[in-house]
Amino acid sequence: MPRNHWSATSNVVWQTGIPGRGWSSPVLADGRLYLTTAIGGADAASVSLRALCVNAIDGAILWNIEVLQPEPSSAKTIHQKNSPASPTPIVDRGRLYVHFGHMGTAALDLSGKILWRQTALKYSPLHGNGGSPALLGDMLVFSCDGTKDPSIVALDAGTGEEDDALRRLDDWLNIASFNTNPH
Repeated sequence: MPRNHWSATSNVVWQTGIPGRGWSSPVLADGRLYLTTAIGGADAASVSLRALCVNAIDGAILWNIEVLQPEPSSAKTIHQKNSPASPTPIVDRGRLYVHFGHMGTAALDLSGKILWRQTALKYSPLHGNGGSPALLGDMLVFSCDGTKDPSIVALDAGTGEEDDALRRLDDWLNIASFNTNPH
């Protein structure tokens, strides 16, 4: 069988169960995979938003850190097919940036130590968060697509402090393109 084909049983080097639920893509850097997950959720008594580091050689979980523990009610504003851990993290210059939408954003070092948390930005999402942040120079940029006053926000990547907030000039409700039909 060609090496560019795999399934649950062919060409698999390792498998590791990840606790919780998340849609973020793993990010590979220096032989380690970084990803996010959410334990608990819309109907849970508590929600734990986590960052994980997995050894890319053997699949061993090297660390699993709780980054944020938001109010459970904040995880309820989410589409049934979404997860609070949908945005893909960023690894750059020895840091891991994780974003959990309206529940918060954080930076960790690559050993799992939390360097800063930003939980001051509040907005009410329509379907939860799905947009991944982008690192532009020393700014971590992401959308705050709430039901009112949607904006683009830039945080100082070194401190987590809000650097700039830009209000969209167009009516995003008229141009949004997605389908939440379960069929």
